[in-house]
Amino acid sequence: MRQSVWKKLAPTVLLAVALHAAPAFSARVAGTVVSGTVSSVEGLQIVVNGTTYTVQQTGSAVNQLQQVEPGEVVDLVLNGPAGASTTVVVAIHVHPAS
Repeated sequence: MRQSVWKKLAPTVLLAVALHAAPAFSARVAGTVVSGTVSSVEGLQIVVNGTTYTVQQTGSAVNQLQQVEPGEVVDLVLNGPAGASTTVVVAIHVHPAS
């Protein structure tokens, strides 16, 4: 009798565990991360290690861009490969000064 109850409950338990784990996977950063020193910031453009990146027009990256200054070390989170023309910066993290 016990074994038949487990056989009936097993699919339900597995489904519940799988659905509960989904938020943990969604919290991961998707995309490429580029780190380096900021050379300049102008409009929606940021130059890091000599490469110019465009910042996404909507979202938190625009607000973060306004606080970045040349000489700071940053991490840029991109929504695609670093060399692609459609790739934009979706997040900026400024490293603390040392």
